Amino acid sequence: MKVIRLISILLLFVWCQTAHAQMERTMYQVFEVDSAKTVSLDIVGIYEIHTWAGSSILVENNIQIWDASREILNFLIKGGRYDVTMDSSAGPTPKEMKIFTRNKERKPIKRPDGQKCLEIATTKFFIPDTFTVSEDKKLLTRKEKPAIKSGE
Repeated sequence: MKVIRLISILLLFVWCQTAHAQMERTMYQVFEVDSAKTVSLDIVGIYEIHTWAGSSILVENNIQIWDASREILNFLIKGGRYDVTMDSSAGPTPKEMKIFTRNKERKPIKRPDGQKCLEIATTKFFIPDTFTVSEDKKLLTRKEKPAIKSGE
């Protein structure tokens, strides 16, 4: 009985050593869009747009990598592979803004032994409900406020 238990434990240990885990990390960024009339998006990869009652744009970046170590994922994040940034060259109260992926080219991830890793990076944008989204999901436009009628 002890031999069977010992063999089972050894097999489980060997299987755990060969199994490759999934590494996952979710990062958040907030962009203030108080004065913006339009916001253009230039995002690499898969992204979704949702509305919310907030007054800023919340960006949720979810990265999943298989067959990679935690160190590889940390290296990629620190290197800016998934960074989303805003063009702030328009001054303190710009009417047009651009949010874009800083790293446009994402080469396949390889481990030190040369094997490729599977990577899925998805981005979710939570935009204020005061904006509308174009059909191609590349332009956000602030809705016009209804005119207030007087005297009725």
